Amino acid sequence: MIEIILSGEGYSDIGERDIKTQLFITGPITLLTINILNYLHKYNIKCHFISRMELKKYPMTLKGRKKREKIKATGKGHSNLAFKLACIARNKNCQIAILMRDASNKDYQIVYQEIMGGFHTAIYKNGVAAIPVPESEAWIISCLDPKKSKGIEDCKTDLKKVLEQKLQEKNKAHTKETWCEIVSSCAIEKLETPSFNRYFNDLAKVVEYLF
Repeated sequence: MIEIILSGEGYSDIGERDIKTQLFITGPITLLTINILNYLHKYNIKCHFISRMELKKYPMTLKGRKKREKIKATGKGHSNLAFKLACIARNKNCQIAILMRDASNKDYQIVYQEIMGGFHTAIYKNGVAAIPVPESEAWIISCLDPKKSKGIEDCKTDLKKVLEQKLQEKNKAHTKETWCEIVSSCAIEKLETPSFNRYFNDLAKVVEYLF
């Protein structure tokens, strides 16, 4: 059994908690992550979820010089959130913690380093940064059309509109349910999206030493 805790930016990527049942409704990036892990090995996986707001309110935090050093690059507190997520993962005995943030090509390496820096400061070795460039739709489009995956990060058109158009061409509904179906059946080995491949490789390195 692998227990994972994930946190993202919005409800349309990692997922959300049902208001009535309080159960976690998985989003496309979570399902894509499960697909990756099953591609690597048929793991029994349990996912935990914490929203961005819940993560911000968590009392553990980077302090003093470490906080100033970690947040100065983007000013968005990625390192602090990664630090908090690592603390929660350790308390819940989760083997993997995943923090997702979108980033432009220009900011990708900075965001990546900030997130991994937060995990490192928390002394949590199994933290993984999920950073779609420029947004999560790039990975969904890549799954839908692997032939376009190599250049998708350089697309100048709004990727939300690109995804909607591609779904219309395939007579598929432009809904989160459809996105989830697409990533769940994604041919992982065919994707050439750089940010996705780094995420895949980082996950592979983490699970390699779990068992």
